[in-house]
Amino acid sequence: MSGTAESAFLPRSAFQKDLLYTLGGGDPRITIAVLDGPVDRTHECFRGARLTPIDDFAPDEFVTARTCNDRTMAQGSHTASVIFGQPCSAVEGQAPLCRGLLVPIFADGAVCTPQRLARAIVVAVDHGAQVIHVGGGAFVTMADHDGQLAKALALCLRRKVLIIAAAGRRGSAELLRAALAAPVLAVKAVEQLPSPGCDGALAIGGGCGIAMPGSRIFGAALEGRVARRSGACSAAALASSLAGLLLSRQLVTQDRADPLAVRHWLLDAACANKARGGYAVLDSQRDIERLAAHAGLAYPVTRSFGPA
Repeated sequence: MSGTAESAFLPRSAFQKDLLYTLGGGDPRITIAVLDGPVDRTHECFRGARLTPIDDFAPDEFVTARTCNDRTMAQGSHTASVIFGQPCSAVEGQAPLCRGLLVPIFADGAVCTPQRLARAIVVAVDHGAQVIHVGGGAFVTMADHDGQLAKALALCLRRKVLIIAAAGRRGSAELLRAALAAPVLAVKAVEQLPSPGCDGALAIGGGCGIAMPGSRIFGAALEGRVARRSGACSAAALASSLAGLLLSRQLVTQDRADPLAVRHWLLDAACANKARGGYAVLDSQRDIERLAAHAGLAYPVTRSFGPA
């Protein structure tokens, strides 16, 4: 993910703007965990956000803000703001009313092993996460001899927890391989897909990944600034927000939240006819309309927050 910090208020990307408040503002009964870099919670866009940092468990495994560098914190802060940024702040997030768990997994010069990732997933599930966002970063591919990651994914399947993983070269290869299984949805930026008619070398197979606009996504930067960042992490942040909003609508229409059903909705709304490199594309107003229909809403939706 790349980005440039700027001090002025910046316009959102067209897709990000179209999506804002389309499905309401979320629900505090829905919890989204962000497994990424640490988050600068002093940014004014997080004032009033329901954020819980989970950095006091197994300190030898989890990375705290004290050991991170600016790059990892900038990415974590941007991702969290795209999801949880509060209304009328410098960064208005897509799901500001949802509860957030912040589990930093990246640090200065360190890599995230499958074992560390597995423990982070388990911690997020134990703290009530229904959606787990896994950003891109310094993952290492190594044998998971004790099967910790497989066990964590099995736990998510049993608890019906959805994992949304940033794809691409900085994504977790282990999670992307697991995208054929129900708990995982791989997300790539549309801009990273191969040209139509070309074979994608990183194709992960049909029915397990979506691509969304990830270019110049507006969010928080360090020192109270704002920035546009691009890449799979930005696209995955929008997808995680969408999942949280759809779960919030489920609570209203069905009195229960089913994250794995939401995974199906996202795949169904993405246009298979525009699939490239193994990813179905979700990038248009018509795709948003299909999601709104799944959620029992007419499109466009009047700006609203919380249960209707």
